[in-house]
Amino acid sequence: MKLKKAALFISCLFFPLLVKAGTDAVNLPTTKLANLKSKSAIGISLTSNLVDTGLTLENGDVWVWGFRNTGLQGNGICHASSGFSRPARVEFFADRDLNVTQLAAGLYHIIALDEKGNVWGWGQNGYHEASGNGNAAGYQCWPFLTLKKKNVVMISAGLYSSYALTKSGDVYTWGHGVYGQMGNGKRKVVNDVYKIPRQYFNNRPVVSIGGGYESGYAINNAGEVFGWGDDEDNAFGFYNPAAHVYRTTPKKITNLPPDVNGKKIVHITGGDRFTAFLTSSGDVYGMGAGNYLGLNMGPQIKVTTPMLIIRNIKMLSCRYVGCVAIDKKNGLWTWGATEGSAFRQLYGRTPTKRNYYGNLTKIDIGKEHIIYWNDKGKAYGVGYGSGHKFSQQTNENVNWPGKELKFVVDAMKGVYGNKHIPGQGQ
Repeated sequence: MKLKKAALFISCLFFPLLVKAGTDAVNLPTTKLANLKSKSAIGISLTSNLVDTGLTLENGDVWVWGFRNTGLQGNGICHASSGFSRPARVEFFADRDLNVTQLAAGLYHIIALDEKGNVWGWGQNGYHEASGNGNAAGYQCWPFLTLKKKNVVMISAGLYSSYALTKSGDVYTWGHGVYGQMGNGKRKVVNDVYKIPRQYFNNRPVVSIGGGYESGYAINNAGEVFGWGDDEDNAFGFYNPAAHVYRTTPKKITNLPPDVNGKKIVHITGGDRFTAFLTSSGDVYGMGAGNYLGLNMGPQIKVTTPMLIIRNIKMLSCRYVGCVAIDKKNGLWTWGATEGSAFRQLYGRTPTKRNYYGNLTKIDIGKEHIIYWNDKGKAYGVGYGSGHKFSQQTNENVNWPGKELKFVVDAMKGVYGNKHIPGQGQ
């Protein structure tokens, strides 16, 4: 039986990786595993592109609920009756006594990093985005060992693509590459995992990565920042008269603010048509599609120079058409598109402070939804309700401050016992 683990939920995406002088070894700072029992410590456990599915990391285990009809439960059943089923743990890892430390997800696939530095993938696999194996089936219904013995320290995902960074500073990609997301110089789906040659990062080890909607990002140990994939609406900061420019190999992003370089960027991310990054001083900048940046701009505006969005931020998560941020006093802010789907509930045209229940301990981000957890062990959902993510009875969208997800908490207590308090990193 697995023992309870402490403090697994602060994602390393929000802490710069360190490179030892004179070596290529990448080290995670020890502060990454801060104790989440402190009310000042909040973990963004997951940033994903999942649209119909709830997903979280709890006690080193992967939990899934809502839509699971593409093998997303990871239990060998490819086509399940999804939303009406109880939330469930992915027993594959529990049965093998494997602790999962990071999760990332595309629209219908999930990748997981275990404590040994191995990467697993499952779910929809039509572009090999889950398995990275061209011989695998269209649905990967059990977790597949995609990267073994590579000592991976960070993972991320786009819509149909996956990314991994090793301790030695190498970047691996797999999945859909029609827009250049693989960084391999081609616009096509790759059959197997691809290692981006270090020459594209100026022959230096990479220390941090990020995933956009159809793009990837990397920062090397010299503080140089790179992007590849769909550079739509000037998302990489270069003026393009065409709507789309497909960067099939990593391109250096050169127009950062005067006092900012990659060594000061603690997290870089993006969505559909924009890039955003968080600096060590707590400033968030963005460029690309103006109506996604929280700057009260219309959709016709394309921003080529990174613009300051908000200050005093300690955690940032972006995907699709908007962003979520936690400030240094644990205030929760959102901004992005406000037209269509559940965007009006989720976002604001400018950074908007949101009310929530209790003291935040963990947040899980999906394509058009947010699930947050508090120190009482309660979970709440906001945004797009499709797939029965927020209720086993309805698919209704939910506005702030959210709908309590008691059915998720009850399922966890059924596995860990009634004394277990979910969402605390223990």
